[in-house]
Amino acid sequence: MTQNIMISGVTALLALTRRGNVFLCNALIIAGLSGCASTDEATDGTNSRPVRVESIDELVLAREASEIGSVQLYRTGNEAAPPLIAMNTPETLTLAFDLLSSPGQTLSDYFYHANRNWRRDLMPIEYMRSYQRDELIRYDLSQATDVPYLHYSYEFPTRDIEFTMSGNYILRITEFGDEEAILFERPFFVAEQQLAITLTLDNVLIPGQPYSGIQPLGRFQPDREGVNMFDYAMCFVRNDQYATAKCSTRASLGVQPGLAFYLEPYDAFQLVPPPFFLDLSAVRVGGRIEYMNRSVNPPEVALEPDYARFPGSGFGPFLNGQIVIAGAVTEYINPHVGSEYVRVYFRYVPINEVRARGNVIVTGTFNNWERDLENALEWLPDKKWYEGYVLMKQGHHEYRYLVDDPILQRAASGAPPGTRNLYTAFLYSADIRTQSDRLISTRGILVQ
Repeated sequence: MTQNIMISGVTALLALTRRGNVFLCNALIIAGLSGCASTDEATDGTNSRPVRVESIDELVLAREASEIGSVQLYRTGNEAAPPLIAMNTPETLTLAFDLLSSPGQTLSDYFYHANRNWRRDLMPIEYMRSYQRDELIRYDLSQATDVPYLHYSYEFPTRDIEFTMSGNYILRITEFGDEEAILFERPFFVAEQQLAITLTLDNVLIPGQPYSGIQPLGRFQPDREGVNMFDYAMCFVRNDQYATAKCSTRASLGVQPGLAFYLEPYDAFQLVPPPFFLDLSAVRVGGRIEYMNRSVNPPEVALEPDYARFPGSGFGPFLNGQIVIAGAVTEYINPHVGSEYVRVYFRYVPINEVRARGNVIVTGTFNNWERDLENALEWLPDKKWYEGYVLMKQGHHEYRYLVDDPILQRAASGAPPGTRNLYTAFLYSADIRTQSDRLISTRGILVQ
């Protein structure tokens, strides 16, 4: 049975409190994110506990080149959808990005299979039918923008790029024909979607934390008898944070004839404040934009100050940690080539307006949520805040501040948590032939 869990629209699930647990009820069902299940089920008959939980620690991507801007990788049709497709279906992924301050040129892409812990592990002949590499020959010039750029768009799989094995993948974009001249890398997934996964969530107490955590449980029925339960593993991901997935490697036998994987309470997902939402679809004063200057190149906008005591806004559409351009910018016929790049000034006010210890770094959709010291803000003692700018393309963005100061970290951890999160279960099976991992099925629930 094929279970399609990709998000191709806005999906909402109502989270209702019931006897201390979360009751997940489907409010809108889009693209197979379906089901209404009480998380009381999460503890029914599952006394046999998983033995070990792994944390992903090997998703290391190449540093993004400075001339690259606004990288998007999503299931074709929805810019906020996870980069996940089902094998042997017409589904495709869309890669879109800009090349700044560079003449038009053909680029190359390379594809790498990885195991569930993101270790690149196989030869191309083991996971691709035709070629490991393709060329990006299609690009468009930006149209009457202050900052000129080239916009690239690439959709795959194609007739020349075909995957024969499911699993985790990494896409690398390079200078033409030079595998080591890396411009950027992004992860994506190819799933078999063979088995139906039942995913439920439970509220659990986490010692030392002011708010409860989310404990996922995934159950499934193997498609044949005599399956070795130790061949399976299930990883749980919140939003697009694949590098911090939590993987359970031993199945519970308490739901026979099925198998179940779940996280112990101390491994549950701690609730965190939501990111800040920035509507940059129109370059004009309003919303969070306090000031703008179009007389300079690139145009400049200054956002209203962000305060350490309120580390996230929580307002705006759910972006799943990704940039949305075409779905946000309406003033151009083709937003991908008509949208401007804008110098956005951020202002961060620490507690008591006192300089913090260590760095304050802004990160977000504009740099794939990397901790980049180039985006460290500068302390301005006369204004008693941190300030800095980032070049960003028009659209919808999310961002956070990364702080070293323990006082600011504690303040952030005590702030009200975000209520909208996408939790996804990834079911893997060990492949004896390749000594890697196949991605059998996935299941996601968007809670808000």
